[in-house]
Amino acid sequence: MTALDALVHPPRWLRAFALLAFLAVAANLFWHGAQPYAVGAVPAPWDKLAHLLLYGGFSAAAWVALGGARPTADLLAPIVAVSVGLLDEYAQALNPGREVGIYDLFADAVGAVAAVLVLTALRGLVRRRADARRATPRQQGSDRSSPAL
Repeated sequence: MTALDALVHPPRWLRAFALLAFLAVAANLFWHGAQPYAVGAVPAPWDKLAHLLLYGGFSAAAWVALGGARPTADLLAPIVAVSVGLLDEYAQALNPGREVGIYDLFADAVGAVAAVLVLTALRGLVRRRADARRATPRQQGSDRSSPAL
């Protein structure tokens, strides 16, 4: 099994690791987001790129935790990631100096959906490779037609 196969068809330990990583990063986000130093930590416009990458990562971790090859992972992973984004924006509204931004939530959604699109494309690649391996008969023995001199 290649690394790509393991990503698309994650074993139980990888699914558990992805879930733990998702939870750890989310807890870190909420903890540090509530601290005074979080105000203006990433200046505009780079904050949107940070949102896109972070929530793409959330979505990818959720996708792996949900099983990757399962069609429900394609739908649920971005929903879970954007839900964290909604909670983060709500938490920001409760903290002085922080701002709630619809464009932040939009960047979260774009990152979450983009990650699932990339992972879905990788899943298609793995399936095509597997189909090609099944369609190609295996040759037994050597490919040489004459003995070496």
